Amino acid sequence: MRLFANTTSPFVRLVRLAIAEKGLSDQIEVEIVDPWADPAHFLAANPAGRVPTLVTDDGHAIAEAHLILRYLESLAGPSIYPEDDLAETLSSAGATLGAIEASTAIIIGRKSSDNFDTDMVGSKRFRTIAEGLKRLDANCPRDFSERADIANFAAVTLIDYVVFRFTDKDWLSDLPNLAAWRERQKGHPSVEETLPYI
Repeated sequence: MRLFANTTSPFVRLVRLAIAEKGLSDQIEVEIVDPWADPAHFLAANPAGRVPTLVTDDGHAIAEAHLILRYLESLAGPSIYPEDDLAETLSSAGATLGAIEASTAIIIGRKSSDNFDTDMVGSKRFRTIAEGLKRLDANCPRDFSERADIANFAAVTLIDYVVFRFTDKDWLSDLPNLAAWRERQKGHPSVEETLPYI
């Protein structure tokens, strides 16, 4: 299998965390692409030009992180959607994933408008990030050492992405529980292997 990816996308990171936690790394080749450059072989797999995109061994191209995660669930355990507290896990992940979406919307919005951060849409996106982090601080997900699931995938991805992309703000300064949670995840192999970089 082949995963089209880049080194900064939080959606790619969600998938790469699942690949690592499910022990599938040796079955999936990661190809780094620049989705803004529209390489022809990448567009052949996903005409939307979005990462991540997974091409299965039988040639099916699966786009969008959540669909790829669903496919990975069919290949190997452990499940990242725990049955014992599924609603709580999905509730936590949902608010966090919304903040991730807002974060990427800002980065993309800046490409089309110099004032995106302060206009109505940009301001709402920043509010979404702040609220998502605040909710995480009030109810941190499980540590990776206890169980890897969609909620802690989303949490570590959001924290690291906003710290990586928005360096002018100390996002965790008023969120002591979340700061302590992130500190505890240091050294966990999948977390360290998937950190965003340019």
